[in-house]
Parts: sequence; C-alpha cells; structure tokens
Amino acid sequence: MWDSLDLALASISFLSLREKNLLKNNLDSLDTLAVTSIEDISSIVGRTVKSAKWNGKECVRLAEVARKIMDSFGLTAVVHRDSSFPAMLREMYDPPYMLFFRGNPECLDKLSVSVVGTRQICAEAAEKTRDFCRDAALDGRLVISGLAYGVDSWAHKSALLACEKGMSQVTAAVLPCGIDTVIPYGNRKIAEAIIKNGGVLVSEYLPGIGAEPWRFVQRDRLIAAFSPATVVMQAPPGSGALITASFALDYNRELYFHEACFCKDAKELSRRQSERLVAQNTKSAQNKLSHSADSYVAEGAAVIKNYEDFVHALENGQGIQIKQSQMGLFDQEKN
Repeated sequence: MWDSLDLALASISFLSLREKNLLKNNLDSLDTLAVTSIEDISSIVGRTVKSAKWNGKECVRLAEVARKIMDSFGLTAVVHRDSSFPAMLREMYDPPYMLFFRGNPECLDKLSVSVVGTRQICAEAAEKTRDFCRDAALDGRLVISGLAYGVDSWAHKSALLACEKGMSQVTAAVLPCGIDTVIPYGNRKIAEAIIKNGGVLVSEYLPGIGAEPWRFVQRDRLIAAFSPATVVMQAPPGSGALITASFALDYNRELYFHEACFCKDAKELSRRQSERLVAQNTKSAQNKLSHSADSYVAEGAAVIKNYEDFVHALENGQGIQIKQSQMGLFDQEKN
C-alpha cells in the first residue's frame, strides 16, 4: 500500500530508489517532509545532496495535486516495495519508486514484447510493424511501446487489430509524463482504445507532471525493461529507439532488429539523418553516427523478418549476441 508521503517521494528526481526508501523510513508524514532541508536529506541518505531546486513545500503541493487527480480519474498506483510491483522491473538496477496506471495493470503480467522505432516511419516499416504487432497480439503477447508518433503509434494500433478477433489486453503504453495527460495529444484516441480493450497507460511520474526532454529517455528505459525482448522496427542514427535498444542490453534483455530497418526508404532516411549529424560536427552527433542499426548488426545483433521469425529466434536465444563494446551506447543521452 502507498500513501501521500510516497507520492511526494516519487516526485523527487535527484534521489535514487534506495535514498527514497531511506527518507520513507525516517519521515513520518508529509508535514515533516515539507520542513525537511536539503542538509537533512543529505544526512538521512548518507551523501551530500546538492539541489538548488529543492522545495519541501512545493514537493508536498505536487503530491496533494496528484492525489486529487488520481481520485478524479480513478487512477491506481503501486510502490516498489509492494509484491504487486511488476516483476520485470525488479530486475532493473534503477527501478522507479512508484508506477501509476490508467487502465488495467494486470495486463503487464502477460508475456510481452517491446516494439520501438523512429517517428519518421516509412511505408514499408509501417506495414511490417502492423503485421508484427497484430500477429504478436493474436499470439497472446502484450505489445509495449511509447505512444509516440511513427512506429509507436503503429505498434499500438496494430496490436489493437487483434481485438477484432476477440483478443483483449493486447497493448500497453509507457508515457513520459503523468498519465492524466496523453503525449502527444494527437494520439489520445489510441490511448482511449488501449484502455477500453483491457490495456494500460503506465508512468513513473505523478499525475499532473508534464513531459520534459529527459523524461523521454527515462521512459525509454522502462519500455526496454518491461519486456524480455525489444524489437527495433526502423531507426536512423540518433533515433531514440537506439537508446531503448541500449537500455535493453543494459538490462540483459533480448534485442532484435526487423529487416524493415534496412529497406530502401529506411536507408534513405538514415542517409539524410547522417548528413545532418555530420553537418552538426559535435561530439554528441559523432556518437550518434557511430552507433546505428547497421553497427548493431555488425556487432552480431539478430535480424528478423516477421513475428514467426522473432519467436524462433527468441526460442533459440539469438537476441543477445552483442559484444560488450555496445553496452555503453548513448551514455550521454541516457544520463
């Protein structure tokens, strides 16, 4: 079970799970947290915490707002210490303190596959994403993605096609903001369909919290962690999908690239993106250029052509073939 103090602790971005648990064990109420100084926090967690943004009263206010939103929307939540916390996320080295749900969180107990890719999806990748995710859902797998435009949207919509065949609990969306808001707003109908058909919207952020650039990367790590395998459908250099792929390796998950990543239109998009990165001539751009779908495959990543091929590869353990040299991919972006 959780309480309002848990909500407040969940909102503190500069503390780890261990440190939040220490505060939980040393504070007895929201009122106590409101008057706790950054020096007090440092003493409790055992390290010098430097955060000019700390404001105990504001932290409490956010928790109170979140509680009202949860009551209004009928949202649910689980804290890490509870037995109902998703088992896959317990394997992470940096799990969230809390998770918030809109819809049916029990669907997260199903066998799942995470499907990711670029927002600038080409026609062939869209078709292959539709086929893969529909077939996965028909086979009883939960399709997990991030509700962004492009591959994510196609993944959710395609899994929902299985509902026409009587399936339910077919897809889940991980958001980079509070689940009372749909980001992007244009995908709100997809979000409604996910919930209506037994799926769930999930986030580690309090209701009422907006999306910020760093939250998208944090969201990517949960997409990777929720499933035993991640499939990249299309990803030009610099795509956030490659950050998700890196997280999948960090969490010892299986990683696959769909052959749609290397179709004619996808290659052209990758070429144009590479030219833009070269023109930027920055360290970050050079890092993105050196890590691409092609570089993963060169290191030994498995390439699949459809869902049946994925199942065969998964059963034979072909997903984890990446050398250790890939494990630090996109460290700057992830941190």
